[in-house]
Amino acid sequence: MHRSRTMSRGCAALVLMLVAGRGASAQSLGAGNGYPFNAIVLSTGMGTTSVDPLNARMTAAQFATLSNDAVSYGASGYFALERALIGMDVQRSTFGEEGLNNGRTSDLSTLQGMVTVGYAVAATQRFTLFPQFGVGLGRVEVTLRDRNGGSTTASQPTFDEVAQSPGAESNLTARHLLYSVGGGADYLVARRGASMGVVMGVRAGLLASPNRATWTRNGQTIVAGPDAGATGPYLRVVVGIGAR
Repeated sequence: MHRSRTMSRGCAALVLMLVAGRGASAQSLGAGNGYPFNAIVLSTGMGTTSVDPLNARMTAAQFATLSNDAVSYGASGYFALERALIGMDVQRSTFGEEGLNNGRTSDLSTLQGMVTVGYAVAATQRFTLFPQFGVGLGRVEVTLRDRNGGSTTASQPTFDEVAQSPGAESNLTARHLLYSVGGGADYLVARRGASMGVVMGVRAGLLASPNRATWTRNGQTIVAGPDAGATGPYLRVVVGIGAR
């Protein structure tokens, strides 16, 4: 919960920066003529997601509750068309493994891939501040392990049947649509007069999944699965390469 409050404060601070940036955009300076640079970056940070529907099923099957805090890492980039920023973003989040003394363990991870669109509300030769929106696909992966074995043989099992009898290991995957709203700030570190350099920045925002996820287990359809999605706030730092 402490991490959630930290990310909420980070998101709020970035929103204030974006609002302040609208006034600064009219004062853009430098060789960029007020237009942003292109960037390709690696990112890492933290995120949260709602795991209550999953945990309701997990605890009923004598599994430990899953954590809602994750470490995320990935890559993203954008190409500047005047002030518009067109890009892509791929991120993976790992929530860690949980276990009980009954020999049952579980872990949760998510994967997101999105096309992003942003707009530089403030842009100088070295600095870009932008809101960003994204749309794409998300995947939730839940791995259930039971050292005592025993797996359901139903052709189309329910999620609860798999959770009750997962066998030595069952990998459950849920796919869903994914949307994001947020923003970022990037600074280009480069020698005087150089058009390429190192980008350092920050990203913050919110992920949302409006549709119900479709569950499978190694290609096998799982019915009556819980509502799950890579949703919640995130806060990341980025480092990479930028150029004009």
